[in-house]
Amino acid sequence: MKKRISALLIALTLIITAMPFPTLAAVSSIDDKAVYYTPASDYKSGDCILTATKMMIRREMIIRNTGDWNKITNQKLRGSATIVGLLLNSFKYDDEGLLFAIDSGKFTGKGDAARIREIESLLKTHPEGIVVHGSNAASSGTHGVLAVKVENGVIYAADSSRNTGLNNEGIQPWKKTTMLDPAKVTKYWYISSVSVSTKTKSSNVLSAKAASTLNIKSVKAPKKLKKGKPFSIKGVIKSNKKIKKVTVKILNDQGKKVISASKKPNAKSFNLKKLDAKIKFGKLKTGSYTYQVIAADTVQTITLINKQFKVVK
Repeated sequence: MKKRISALLIALTLIITAMPFPTLAAVSSIDDKAVYYTPASDYKSGDCILTATKMMIRREMIIRNTGDWNKITNQKLRGSATIVGLLLNSFKYDDEGLLFAIDSGKFTGKGDAARIREIESLLKTHPEGIVVHGSNAASSGTHGVLAVKVENGVIYAADSSRNTGLNNEGIQPWKKTTMLDPAKVTKYWYISSVSVSTKTKSSNVLSAKAASTLNIKSVKAPKKLKKGKPFSIKGVIKSNKKIKKVTVKILNDQGKKVISASKKPNAKSFNLKKLDAKIKFGKLKTGSYTYQVIAADTVQTITLINKQFKVVK
């Protein structure tokens, strides 16, 4: 009898591991293939960058340990993110107690090595990944995938073509996806800010973190600045809890801090104007930077703004 039970258990294990798609929901590991899988019923022709964006949002939720990533689907995301099937250059998506702001940018370097460096630099401030896209960028033509890391000059990405229907490959080295040369991707999307949704009721939130309403409004953030020109930051941070600390940072293209200033408000509201004098944009050299606003109240810490900008001559 014991031998028969052991044989049945082994057979069951083999069946489960051989299944082409995940059947368990809300797996918390960011590397689990289930995070990147899309059922055929949730995928429409041309959904590649929408699917990659869904993967990116799911990763952000896992990193924050907030909400149920499994509930973020193409169908739910489509109305906020697309028009006539095309992903918008910027949009906001409100779900699972969080409000995600998505923005886009264009790559500027020429050649594979330059593109890999650009992607690696962006990923230093966006561990959730970035969606990369280009015309004729893949064997299937115009295509986009979610780039999640660069190791030893190799990009690793999650490709909807490898994670839909009967396919379930998860994250793969660039050459194992359907993508061609990295230089063929010309545009990217990224999460520029995440805040607690004002629509969320505390009784509906899955995580205790969302019992805080830490948020930012009336934001003014840089996009492109001339070298030596000053810029005044704006934004009002509010929470139903006392705000313990607010930090404003500027990171260079290597993800290193070049300017930083902090305040400890110990209040439920804070105006960024109080840090404006310490954030001297006019001293920045030409190049690419990331503007960050990080706030912490008595319940949670959130990167409210994580936006790329450039300083030009």
